[in-house]
Amino acid sequence: MDLKQISYFMWVYEEGSFSKAAAKANVVQSALSMQIRRIEDEFGVLLFNRLARGVEPTPAGRKFYERCVPIARNFALAKEELAGASDLANLSGEIRVGLPGSFNRGVLQNVLLPFMDRYPDVHLTISEAYTGTLIDWVREGNVDFALGVRPSEEGGLIQKLIYRDRVVLMSGTPLNGPAFHSCDLCKVEGLKLILPAHNQSFGSLVQDYIDKGHIKAAKLIEINGTVGAFELARHSDWGVLTPFIALCRETDRSDIHIYPVSNPEIPFDLYLVYDKRRPPNVAARQFIAAIQAELRAVDQIWQSLVDVHNFEP
Repeated sequence: MDLKQISYFMWVYEEGSFSKAAAKANVVQSALSMQIRRIEDEFGVLLFNRLARGVEPTPAGRKFYERCVPIARNFALAKEELAGASDLANLSGEIRVGLPGSFNRGVLQNVLLPFMDRYPDVHLTISEAYTGTLIDWVREGNVDFALGVRPSEEGGLIQKLIYRDRVVLMSGTPLNGPAFHSCDLCKVEGLKLILPAHNQSFGSLVQDYIDKGHIKAAKLIEINGTVGAFELARHSDWGVLTPFIALCRETDRSDIHIYPVSNPEIPFDLYLVYDKRRPPNVAARQFIAAIQAELRAVDQIWQSLVDVHNFEP
């Protein structure tokens, strides 16, 4: 058994299908199936039950997968160290990152610009999307890691909680009295609310609150795009629900009103997501550390607003 066979096995396990795994491995299905059969023949065990709708791992297959994950991760890290990427003084390489629009709008520049100054030989590619698309990009290998709300299915992904944000209501018109008054979304008169589509994670969550009567909205409009939603809210009496990170550097603007949402309690947990077999390299880990440092700064901004305006945190 070799590393190639282990990779093939992990792809079949995670995809639940020989054909999907073959496409991901960029080999013909017969070649991939033969490699899995060789492992089974070598050790005299059945790793998968072959079904009409795909494959299902046997107990031996599940146990073998658990052993393969650290092998794949350690092999990736070993390759990186041999390439000399762990020398922080001369850090180089490429990072492909998937980020949500709220993060990009509020804090990206405070992370990105200092990072590029410190590591000029690291090439960064930033892609923006909602969580569902970001997770697909991680699975397909289009990005090295992403930040998003928790995916509903883990598959072959590592998910680590990186930040717990607060949801606020923002508008260009005072919808709830002076800015930074806590907001009960059942009591805002004639609330006109901008939402992302209900097939997006956050949009689905908010729509569920509306359906259950926890949020009362006179009108709704779907806008799939952070820039469009924020610009409409800023220039009108429509409101947009957003994590605080999107507005954390704009709390002193006179043309917007920001209201912390006290009821209902709307979670916005941000997760670091990456493929088990492709752990973040040294450069990516430094970028993640820079993100975490900036999120700690966002916490300090929030706490200063709590102290000044005396609202419930």
